[in-house]
Amino acid sequence: MTKPAAMPTDSQSLKKALHERIERLRDRELSLLNRVALHLEAEELAHDLDLAFDEDRHAGRLTPERLEQLIAEVRARHGYVP
Repeated sequence: MTKPAAMPTDSQSLKKALHERIERLRDRELSLLNRVALHLEAEELAHDLDLAFDEDRHAGRLTPERLEQLIAEVRARHGYVP
């Protein structure tokens, strides 16, 4: 049994190694890798939004009254009737 090659730790070498591995992937594997990358991006965006909402709450910009106003504005803009 062969031992897997160690991945480099510096970012430039790691990028090069990953690019080389991507070039060897089959279509199905590329599709899966793309979904993994999209999932990572979505998690990062969700984390950033969570932090931004926490900052707004602590700064008093997201009071219950303000949230009701924002929801009403969005509903009116999009023709949503509760």
